[in-house]
Amino acid sequence: MQSKTADVVIVGGGLAGLSCARHLQDSGVNYLIAEVSDRVGGRVKTDRLDGFLLDRGFQVLQTAYPVARQTLKKYPLRLKPFPPGVVVHRDNRFHTLADPRRSPRYFWETLTAPVGTIADRLRMLQLARKVCSGSPESLFKKPESTAMAFLRASGFSEKIIHSFFVPFFGGVCLDPQIRVSSRVLQYVFRMFATGDAALPENGMEEIPRQLSREIPPERIRTGVRVNRVADGRVVLENGHVWRARAVVLATEGPEVERLLGRSDPNDSVSETCLYFSTKQLPIKDPFLIINGDGKGPINNVAFPSKVSPAYAPVGRHLVSVVVLGLPPGDDSVIEPPVRAQLAEWFGPLVRQWRHLKTYRIRHALPNQLPPTPDPTVPQPAINPGVYVCGEYRSLPGIQWAMLSGRRSAETVIDYLRC
Repeated sequence: MQSKTADVVIVGGGLAGLSCARHLQDSGVNYLIAEVSDRVGGRVKTDRLDGFLLDRGFQVLQTAYPVARQTLKKYPLRLKPFPPGVVVHRDNRFHTLADPRRSPRYFWETLTAPVGTIADRLRMLQLARKVCSGSPESLFKKPESTAMAFLRASGFSEKIIHSFFVPFFGGVCLDPQIRVSSRVLQYVFRMFATGDAALPENGMEEIPRQLSREIPPERIRTGVRVNRVADGRVVLENGHVWRARAVVLATEGPEVERLLGRSDPNDSVSETCLYFSTKQLPIKDPFLIINGDGKGPINNVAFPSKVSPAYAPVGRHLVSVVVLGLPPGDDSVIEPPVRAQLAEWFGPLVRQWRHLKTYRIRHALPNQLPPTPDPTVPQPAINPGVYVCGEYRSLPGIQWAMLSGRRSAETVIDYLRC
């Protein structure tokens, strides 16, 4: 068996693993990254198909993420923001709900939209002020319940809960019943209230590309599957062994459990994302459109090429459709009901849309049911010399991936100095 030696082996080349590697490198620590796929990025990848940029599942970067702003400022991503708000499809009509502070021209439409009451609008402004007071970290010290229980306790009507909060935050957390932690909901609400949801000009994979720009290529091994981790050894599927003083597991939660020889106690939540091509868009402004009726397979629709033209070739546009979960059947089974619902929303033009690709992402996110861990607190070693970063024992998301990568690197550096 061939053997390699490094101070640290990082298993996983997603955002958390890359962030960890960057901080280890800045401290002069010798490391190797083992990545099972053909390139780094983890779940944040963008494929090219016929001139289109297809993110693997609809994703955005929140410009209010503090760690992301700090980490990515050296290499600008040329971010293209969505308008601050959403369009709700309800009762066969589209209703705009925009942030009145940043989109005043939609004020009257937002105020009069039949999605909740005037009191609900005031409660949303009150919630924005509440979650924006204090530090972001303080939100994870607040009392915790499910998001649904929190919204009801805050006085929101059932109408706005099911027309807006369920499809919007259900799409963010991939939970159609929004059983996620109230802390998660409040943090996400703060990010949307204080920043933009944006796309890098050339796709979401630009984020891991920027993180890996200063990592020497010889530090990254792609196409490498790790079988197990134990006693300072990283045993690969091909029988090779890498020896390390410390190991950082920067993979999805179920994979961490597998590497440690444990069973995964947490369920994953899944996403199905369908992409279509069209010559003509059915919208004027590129708001995210959410399903306020709760009927049919679609949760939300977006038009990435209207936000960043690089997502589609000249003369074409890209449509992204998200279905929560993994519907049974292949593309031939999933596409027709999705296309039928799109036609109900946008008319017969949809019949001319060309289906490009469907992504089924089994582990899109871990469940975020309460009680949730505090992602601002560094995680201790889970075994002697074995550390984790990313979503395991933390929360998913670009912000938390980068923060946990940095924190894990700092903890490992302290361990190596002992």
